Amino acid sequence: MASERKRDPDGRFVGPRVDVESVPRLPIFPARWALEHRRPFRVVWTEQFANTYSSAVTMAPSADLAAVQVTFESGKTQRITILGRPLPKGTGIALFYVCPCCRTPRRYLYRLKLSGEHLVDDGCLRCQACAGLRFASQGWYKPAWAPAWGPRARSIWDPEVTDPSLTAEDLTPTQD
Repeated sequence: MASERKRDPDGRFVGPRVDVESVPRLPIFPARWALEHRRPFRVVWTEQFANTYSSAVTMAPSADLAAVQVTFESGKTQRITILGRPLPKGTGIALFYVCPCCRTPRRYLYRLKLSGEHLVDDGCLRCQACAGLRFASQGWYKPAWAPAWGPRARSIWDPEVTDPSLTAEDLTPTQD
């Protein structure tokens, strides 16, 4: 769990801050694909501006289809439980990861966590709260006259999902 953050005399948070929007994340759709197709998928993150390979994991369904097995490039594996909840009006099932740290259902998991003043990759996936990340809007006042935000585009930090047999060289775009 995230520790209690220090505040200044005005009540604002002080200390290092990393916004969750600036960190690569693992959305639920690769897990859904792995469970529906009953085969592994390669999940690849690319550098934000350079459009080059950054990191990857392989996500495979578990035998009971209640979890996915995530294999990191280092060979380390992590089993992540998947929770299904019915949508309103019984129109389908919404899937969630169960955070391995706090056991809370989450739509996204993160590879990086805040350790001191730096982001580190310790080879585990965890939710935003357990990683010590905050949303950009946390701690800021939004006046009543500010416009309501409409639907937003897909995050630049969402990964691509490909066949697990592809290598890092296959995933790096070539310059023509």
